[in-house]
Amino acid sequence: METKWVDAGAWPDLARSLTEDGWWLADLCGVDRLTLTRGEGGRFEIVAQFLHRKRRERATVHVAAAGDPPAIPSIVELWPSADFMEREAFDLMGIVFEGHPNLTRIMLPDDWEGHPLRKDYGVGKVPIEFIPQPFLQFDSPHQQPNSQEAGVAVDRLGQPEIEGGQAAGGLSHFGDTKIGASPEEDEDHS
Repeated sequence: METKWVDAGAWPDLARSLTEDGWWLADLCGVDRLTLTRGEGGRFEIVAQFLHRKRRERATVHVAAAGDPPAIPSIVELWPSADFMEREAFDLMGIVFEGHPNLTRIMLPDDWEGHPLRKDYGVGKVPIEFIPQPFLQFDSPHQQPNSQEAGVAVDRLGQPEIEGGQAAGGLSHFGDTKIGASPEEDEDHS
């Protein structure tokens, strides 16, 4: 496996030569090197993974993105599959791809502020609301809590019972029985 590090200015020529040599773009992602010491250049880079099908080889290219905002020439004209990969790196890391035909957010709303995969993006910017969930539905016996664990009367699937001996989840068609019911009572429900 071959690995190369290039700056943004050399990227279009290298990408063109890789295309002409039969390499196929497999993946492209943005990297924030804020705390990494490896490599020269700016804080941001992209990492592109390539496959050569005939030679059964892999190659990795690291492209440093300089400037503020960080910028790299787009390779969508060479590999149309790079379209969504570049948009994802733009959306989540803030790397601008010069010459991209539609460089817009792909995962986050248009009014989202910042780029959440940057290492200096503040944690806790999105308020999280924890909503209590309803009682779980189980598919078979022995997965559910018993009446003592649940704190209420439950049917054989662990669902709370409502008036009339019917499960809260409407599971009477499964032949649910009350906990502690006698076999004669079970026959009446069949």
